[in-house]
Amino acid sequence: MILSGCGSLDGSDVWEVVLISYYLSRRGGNPIFFAPDAEQKEVVDHVTQTTAPEMRNVLKESARIAWGGIKEIRALSGRDVDGLILPSGYGSVKNLADLFGEPENEYLKPKPELQRIIREIYRRKKPIGVCGLAILLVASALRDILDTPLTLTIGKDPELIKQIEEMGAVHVLSRGTEAVMDSEHRVVSTPASLLKLKPVELASSLENLISGVLELTTPKTS
Repeated sequence: MILSGCGSLDGSDVWEVVLISYYLSRRGGNPIFFAPDAEQKEVVDHVTQTTAPEMRNVLKESARIAWGGIKEIRALSGRDVDGLILPSGYGSVKNLADLFGEPENEYLKPKPELQRIIREIYRRKKPIGVCGLAILLVASALRDILDTPLTLTIGKDPELIKQIEEMGAVHVLSRGTEAVMDSEHRVVSTPASLLKLKPVELASSLENLISGVLELTTPKTS
């Protein structure tokens, strides 16, 4: 699991990370955490929801959720893990990506280490589970290496749907509790906390995400 800080407004959504870890562990999985050793793009006061005049490190903040058991993203190799999960939170687009292109045609591009691992996991035919805004990063990372379009869901926001489709993916409208599985590309997506769900609804969303990821992890038998 790649984290982008601690807190939904400037890092990873804490509820998502905890619930994903819970459902993975309950199904016999062992979540391993990674994050970039870099300064956050901004720090947000989660009480006032305004920018705070301070600096924080993405790796150190992410360690708060991972109970200290976290590694720098450069240590992550696709051969050492069974799949990749990207939680949501505004940190996913603030700290794990940059804007590229001309002003009239800008798109998010994952930072080099994240792009490397998304592509490596994909090419090794291992599953990718992705939530909320982080879905934009997967669509961007794979946009120029696919022969057929990804099928993804990011909820019902017209602007986010437009961004997904402009990156060549097919978007499926969904409720927050649903996860959409693209079996061909081994990508499972869900809007999750992007839709401001109740805790029980968020739990259902992430349980469905993990069920899909684990289904794609299990080798098919003839």
